[in-house]
Amino acid sequence: MTITSSRILDIPCKVCGDYSSGKHYNIFACDGCAGFFKRSIRRNRRYICKGKEEGTCVIDKAHRNQCRACRLNRCQEAGMNKEAVQHERGPRNSTIRKAMSTFFEEQHQRVIASNIQTCGGVLNLSMPRPSFPAPPPPPAQIFSRVPMLHPALSYLPRIPLLPFPPPLQSSPPPSPTITSLDIYESAASLIIFTVQWAKSQPFFLALPMEDQLALLETTWKDLFILDAINWLPSVNLTLLMENNEKFKTDDSKRRVQDFQETLLQGKHFQLDPQEISLLRVIFLLKGVSSESGTEDDTGKKLVQESAVKLIVNEAQINLNKYVTSAKPHDPLRFNKLLLLLGKIRSISSEDVVDLFFRKALGTLLSMEYTIANMYKQLFD
Repeated sequence: MTITSSRILDIPCKVCGDYSSGKHYNIFACDGCAGFFKRSIRRNRRYICKGKEEGTCVIDKAHRNQCRACRLNRCQEAGMNKEAVQHERGPRNSTIRKAMSTFFEEQHQRVIASNIQTCGGVLNLSMPRPSFPAPPPPPAQIFSRVPMLHPALSYLPRIPLLPFPPPLQSSPPPSPTITSLDIYESAASLIIFTVQWAKSQPFFLALPMEDQLALLETTWKDLFILDAINWLPSVNLTLLMENNEKFKTDDSKRRVQDFQETLLQGKHFQLDPQEISLLRVIFLLKGVSSESGTEDDTGKKLVQESAVKLIVNEAQINLNKYVTSAKPHDPLRFNKLLLLLGKIRSISSEDVVDLFFRKALGTLLSMEYTIANMYKQLFD
């Protein structure tokens, strides 16, 4: 079956009633429900119903994100096949590989060629393909008390703070009119930067490859939003909602408004490089078996889960110590940062993809598949 459009107008999704994009796991379904079912089965998720009466939640286009337990049950009742997920080998045809390459290759080469050249504290969206500021010299070490659980992790205590660009300027220079294309290109550059950053971190490379991929596939959205807060000028998300049928309902508009408010709240912090470094470690490593309960949590058991938790705890301790000593005028800053972390994690990865990446990815590629392939290609 060849799909030439992002939807099939005359066949609705059997799960939520949205426009179907073709057959997924034995039934006609939209990309959102297909992706949700795939993540849930592959990661062996066990959800708890949020309704007053278990199993009675409404699952339609407007409410499908409100109860994951009922949504998964609805997927199975509609006929989605678990075996099809478990034995799926992933997209293989040349068209898909070409689509992924077209989306990222030019930006990827641009970033590499520029060697992360200095361009200021804020991404200039008027530039066709933005680059990133050169990182400052590595500051002091942050991990000093992580016990060793595996020989491969023997150098974890010597991990330095992750070098990062200067914080967002409090008064960025005025920029020309920003178009949606400018935003899409800048978003692609941020994703590339995130993948390259993860590949450059010794503590991350010390983990088994399956752990690296599980974490990166789960937390890319959180890292992207953190980067957008710090390096993108204020972006009006309503610009990206125009002519996007995924954001026509009141519920979807409310989610985008919450997303917009989170971006603005994050910019208000004016995070410094030390805070960004520690928050990035926390974001990257809290994606699996975390307690936040967001849709992107995998619940999957990591091979080195204990070591990962120790690193996260150490990063949180150091973040608390740093903000207490460096910013005594804001005694509640650490707690506020944790609240910001929770708000970022509560944003749906599906919404982030639909706003920033769907036009480039189309319906043939998932963001998780694309990022995993980008990351693995860095080892070739």
